[in-house]
Amino acid sequence: MRRSLTLFYRTEYIRFEYVLVYSIIIKNTMLVKNITNIKYFTDQFEPIDKIFVYSVNYHPEAPQTKFETNPTFVASFDNCLVHSLPFLVTEDQHLITNHVWPLLDKVRNKPYKTHGLWKTWGKTVDIDLQPVSKSFTEEGVYVWLPIDEQSAENPWHIWIDVISKFRLLELSNEKLLSKYVFVLSNKSKYFDRVAKELFPQVKYYVMESNTVWRFKNLIVPSMSNHSDGVIVPTMADWIYRRFSKRIERPHRKILVSRDDAPARKISNAEEMFIALKGWESITLSAMTIQEQITAFAEASHVISPHGAGLLNTVFSQRGTRVIEIAQKELLSKKPYPILSFLRGHDHTFVLADTIPLGTKKPAGVKRLKDYNNYKIDISEIIKLL
Repeated sequence: MRRSLTLFYRTEYIRFEYVLVYSIIIKNTMLVKNITNIKYFTDQFEPIDKIFVYSVNYHPEAPQTKFETNPTFVASFDNCLVHSLPFLVTEDQHLITNHVWPLLDKVRNKPYKTHGLWKTWGKTVDIDLQPVSKSFTEEGVYVWLPIDEQSAENPWHIWIDVISKFRLLELSNEKLLSKYVFVLSNKSKYFDRVAKELFPQVKYYVMESNTVWRFKNLIVPSMSNHSDGVIVPTMADWIYRRFSKRIERPHRKILVSRDDAPARKISNAEEMFIALKGWESITLSAMTIQEQITAFAEASHVISPHGAGLLNTVFSQRGTRVIEIAQKELLSKKPYPILSFLRGHDHTFVLADTIPLGTKKPAGVKRLKDYNNYKIDISEIIKLL
């Protein structure tokens, strides 16, 4: 473990350059083949993780309890283009999104509302691509870390879909992370915070919105997560080992507050807090990344409404008691029960009564069904403890 930590904290710098390329072409139209089958990747690149199958019975009414992961890989493409949307076009005009970063349904099927780069989505796609604005000529240096603008501030996506790709690089190549230059498709203030606190030596570029960059060679790790939460088991333990710390006797009992969020607050949280003697209420947005990691590493018990804050249970010790509060409409949201299962936590999914907040979805709320607050049966919670 001590050896692997040097990947983040050795100070070794490499020289890298980029060349600005100006073009008088307004748009470059190309017909590309849409790649959806993971076999396209595993036939060319050696798989790193095999397929895992596991069962997580997190609630009697859960619509699905058996899950299957995808194999993982690290691809490499020569003379390719990347767009900040994000997607990648290979030298032989293959369109890469699936298994690297899946585009949102509205991006694929409602381009006239979002980007205008194509008219129809299908097995082949006519793309009206902008001119290349930057070109990079080094080989074996640049690593593609795509994420869309809508997910860029979500801790779950940053840790599980972006930072987890460092693990695949380690397993495929013993090269220090400081030897790479990472390319983010969209700006993420949350990633900036994590990088500044936990791996300041790692270098990365951030693409400007609606731009195209060309790479002589680009390294492209796969996702270790698919179907919204079905993650590779060893990935969760890798994050814990790398960033958390072993606590001999976890002792903190944590109630995660969402008072700073637009929805999914516990309306009777104060009453519950009084009933839960010896507990502490924390607001994650008021804490540094390291403070969050420490709090969850030291926690023996965690209660939280459904939300990205539960990602932090990846830093908790095995056996941590986790109670997730949600509404019936979110029973299909399995990321945190799966994460707890893989980390060895005691996870209970508790359904709450909902208090509707309105009929118009505000900024920061993805789905109208999420636009509720919760009222819980405090006696039920106490019984579970």
